[in-house]
Amino acid sequence: MKKFYTVVSMIVVLTFVLALAGNASAAAKWNIKLGHDQPEKSPHHDGALYFKKLLEEGSKGEIAVKIYPTQLLGTGVQMSEMVQAGALEVLTIPTSNMQVLQPALQLLDLPFLFANREVLGGQLDGALGDALYKPLLAKNIVGLSWFYSGFKQFTANFPIRRPEDFKGHKMRVMPAPVIREQFKALGASPVPIDFQELYSALQQGVVDGQENPLTTIVSMKFYEVQKYMTLSNHAFLGYVFVASKSFNDSLPANYQKLLRESASKAALYERNLIQEREKGFLETIKKAGVNVIELKPQEQQAFQKAVEPVYDWFNKNISGGKQYYDMVRAAEKKK
Repeated sequence: MKKFYTVVSMIVVLTFVLALAGNASAAAKWNIKLGHDQPEKSPHHDGALYFKKLLEEGSKGEIAVKIYPTQLLGTGVQMSEMVQAGALEVLTIPTSNMQVLQPALQLLDLPFLFANREVLGGQLDGALGDALYKPLLAKNIVGLSWFYSGFKQFTANFPIRRPEDFKGHKMRVMPAPVIREQFKALGASPVPIDFQELYSALQQGVVDGQENPLTTIVSMKFYEVQKYMTLSNHAFLGYVFVASKSFNDSLPANYQKLLRESASKAALYERNLIQEREKGFLETIKKAGVNVIELKPQEQQAFQKAVEPVYDWFNKNISGGKQYYDMVRAAEKKK
């Protein structure tokens, strides 16, 4: 019965989408709906616009792209299911949402797994990224590239300097068991809340805090309803950039290549925007009156030690997860 209602909901959403889209383009032979969860004033949306430009210009108008930001098409999990069903052509969404179809994507949510962007990019744009996407082919989803949000920071209505500071506090979590386990290891009570409902949940005190990269804290204005931010850089927030395989396969070979190349170029563009704007994001947060806490090396190490059990939990509980975890560790040893 639950599956029936899910399918019906997707049909209703798709009908709404088609009504919004109208005549996408009289000249276009292929029309793409691209969904994501960020507001229009965000690096993610700018990256999506660049993808649209590259694809439409590269196909000389034979492919048209319409972008649906801010979860207009549904939650991240719902949009993931729409891509699987072939009802949505392209999607960029946090890995924690797509993990319902490929649980091992939670590897990227593991705290303190990647030292910096360079280490991460070297692995995600190589064999690790390809391996993580491979199981999705059987779910009618093809991986194109990866968007970034950056490394996550803690925000809360209480100061966070030690793992013990989380005790007795409720922290919002994304729909990923690994993130739930991370906060449990820190002593907090994890509470799942949808991304678009998070601002009001923080404002109303439903939860005491959350984690997100600087770009999201600013674009969603979470700094307006939080008193403290700890610059922890404790975990990475990555975005899948995927397409419906049935749609991809319907394109001629030259346009399949164009789709992938446009996604790769748009991903690099989006990542550069994130990096360029982060200093400004931090200043925006500080000017809003948020008390920004910078951790000392020994304080950072205390957090790393506290979350170590999450690695074991991942390897034991996530199907096939250990092989990807071992890939990350093996790549580290080669350097």
